[in-house]
Amino acid sequence: MGLFGAIFKTNVEEMKAKRDVEGLMQAMKRRETWLRREAALALGEIGDPRSAEVLAEALRDRNGVVRNAAAEALGKMGGHPKAVESLLGSLKDGSSAVREEAASALGKIGHESAVDPLIAALKDESFFVRQSAAASLGRIREARAVGPLTEALKDEDKDVRQAVVAALGAIGDGRSLEPLIEALKDESARVRYAVIEALEGIGNIRAVDPLIEALKDKGWLELASGDGKAKASTRVWVRQRAAQALARLGDARAADPIAEMLSDKHEGIRRTAQEALEKLRPKASSA
Repeated sequence: MGLFGAIFKTNVEEMKAKRDVEGLMQAMKRRETWLRREAALALGEIGDPRSAEVLAEALRDRNGVVRNAAAEALGKMGGHPKAVESLLGSLKDGSSAVREEAASALGKIGHESAVDPLIAALKDESFFVRQSAAASLGRIREARAVGPLTEALKDEDKDVRQAVVAALGAIGDGRSLEPLIEALKDESARVRYAVIEALEGIGNIRAVDPLIEALKDKGWLELASGDGKAKASTRVWVRQRAAQALARLGDARAADPIAEMLSDKHEGIRRTAQEALEKLRPKASSA
């Protein structure tokens, strides 16, 4: 970056602190790629609608990192018409990173006009874009996305399937219940774990028997834990999450199968089973 670069970076930070939108929009015209990128990100943090036109123009920047930053910034601009219109065009950008960021930004904006283009993006060649499109459809929660998302449960990439499951859970449409139950057979423990969370959220009693069957699942995954300052993770089991979901669904039929987990070799699972039973037993005794 050099001395002059460091000076310009300091200036961008100062302009951001002062909310100097005009100055940052001028910086978007500089020839230095990194400076245009930093200015775009700063404008996104400020969120002043005056910068929407400039950021929309930056979606056609010759450099992909600037286009990516502009898409991210526009995602923080709310429902500004220019932001939505421009981001929809960026779903066809030649850079997969830009398409991914555009899909994410459209989900944050949540405009209904993004639904059909995001559905189309579920078939993008990049799994990052497909994952981002699925997550955004989950944020928008439009029922007409249920069918295409259900089809995407067959995606070859497990991270895409996980995002699809979460989206279907967020939408909560009854049509997704059977496909989600079928997804409890997914080869990925992380996907199966997400399916259990989705079924719990939907809350249909039809899920009880499949969740009881999931108490036999031997899969596990690592979940991030801690305050984010240190890299830490906790091992959790799919059957552990199934017990929690069954407890919250509150069906007394789950009490005996969960009681069998009290002899599990893992302390965390035994503890979860005990907590689940404490919620279910009053209901079991009154059933």
